[in-house]
Amino acid sequence: MEAVSPRAKRAGKPLTPAGLWAFFLDSVRVNWHLVLTMSPVGGSFRERLRKFPSLVSCTTIDWFSVWPADALKSVANKFLPSMEAADGSASSALRSAVEDACMLFHTSIRQLAEDNRRELGRHTYVTPTSYLELIYTYNELLGAQRSNVQQLQRRYEVGLEKLLTAEGEVNVMKQELIELQPKLIETGKEVEETLRVVDAQTKEAAAKKEVVEGEEAIAAEKAAAAKAIKDECEGELAVAMPMLESALTALNTLTKADITEVRSMKNPPAPVKVTMEAVCQLLNVKPKKVNDPANPTKKMDDYWGPSQALLGDTTFMTQLQEYDKDNISPAYIQAVRPYLDKPEFQSDTVKKASKAAYGLCCWVRAMEAYDKVAKVVAPKKAKLQQAEGEYYTLMEGLAAKKAELGAVVAALQALNDKLASMQARRQQLEEEVALCKTKLERATKLIGGLGGEKTRWSEVAKKLAADYTNLTGDVLLSAGFIAYLGPYTAAYRERAVGQWVERCR
Repeated sequence: MEAVSPRAKRAGKPLTPAGLWAFFLDSVRVNWHLVLTMSPVGGSFRERLRKFPSLVSCTTIDWFSVWPADALKSVANKFLPSMEAADGSASSALRSAVEDACMLFHTSIRQLAEDNRRELGRHTYVTPTSYLELIYTYNELLGAQRSNVQQLQRRYEVGLEKLLTAEGEVNVMKQELIELQPKLIETGKEVEETLRVVDAQTKEAAAKKEVVEGEEAIAAEKAAAAKAIKDECEGELAVAMPMLESALTALNTLTKADITEVRSMKNPPAPVKVTMEAVCQLLNVKPKKVNDPANPTKKMDDYWGPSQALLGDTTFMTQLQEYDKDNISPAYIQAVRPYLDKPEFQSDTVKKASKAAYGLCCWVRAMEAYDKVAKVVAPKKAKLQQAEGEYYTLMEGLAAKKAELGAVVAALQALNDKLASMQARRQQLEEEVALCKTKLERATKLIGGLGGEKTRWSEVAKKLAADYTNLTGDVLLSAGFIAYLGPYTAAYRERAVGQWVERCR
């Protein structure tokens, strides 16, 4: 409606839907032209006219006359493909000749149809459709036949190329075979020489490996013995170590105030005095000589004064913590042991008297216990040290021999790699020689078997090249036969073909 409205308005028609629709139908009736094209040949045209009289009463009939020569020429010029000369280039003269031949075929068939009607009373019709069929058939047949001939010609040409290539390759393979033989012999000698060297190196490596394995077994026995001694030492030390660690822990809990508390005692309890005496014995603190209260004429050892001085020393705790427990003098241990059985030196008794004294008591007992175990373990440690020394010495010698063995094995591996490379090279050369012989034998048989075909193939290829050139006329005659000569007898066909062949020549 939107497209029709402007035109209807210019024509002065009402713009209602009904008015627009009526205007649209009137415009279609005025401008719609239907063209029907029918051939008068045969009874189909008459049948349609009887069934549909409107084709006569409601149409304008235009009877088309026979196509003139110019029309035939123009149609052929439009639909025919490009023509190739003998050298493969496009030829306008050849195309023009084909166009003239098509025009001749069509016009000559008109006369042949008239002769056929007059002599035999049979009607045949030559229509433009036949002319178009001639051109279409020619286009289709020409392309197909050109493709077939080209393919066949290419096969023969490729076959000739293969023969020439095979002849050239035979000479090359003969030369290669001559050159490969010395290389194969030389490589074989190198492989044999390398095999002898590898065999000698293998024996040397086996001997060294046997020595190394024997020493490894001895080293393993030494290591096992040293480990047994070490485990025994650690097992015996494990008895004293908890006591030592407990004593050091007790020492670490002591504060400066605890030490000051003990030091400030004027008249310390007996457990405290006994504990400090034991500490002085281990630290080699000498007692002070004082009058014996029971017998003033005699002197007695007093450890409390030196103990107070020791407690006042700022390095006192450090001395205890860093005490050389592994090298305690036997005299110190001998002096301390009588205290261990005293009732005043028992851990529970000392703990009740003083916290600081309890820690010191534990430390003294731990040192004595550790020394007792250390004296038993010391010879075993010496034995362990000796065993480890022997093991390390043996391992050093073993490492040197392993290094020698590694060098021999590396050299042997390098030789094996070289041998493998040579063997692969020899295998490759043998395969190349065998392949070259096989190819040479096959190529010789092929050339011998197809030697006679070479000349024939060359002639066939030349003939196919000539056939390709002649396809332009041959296919044109075939297309004309298909398009026009179907309804005619053999005599009329021969007459028409003779005329066409004469024209194509």
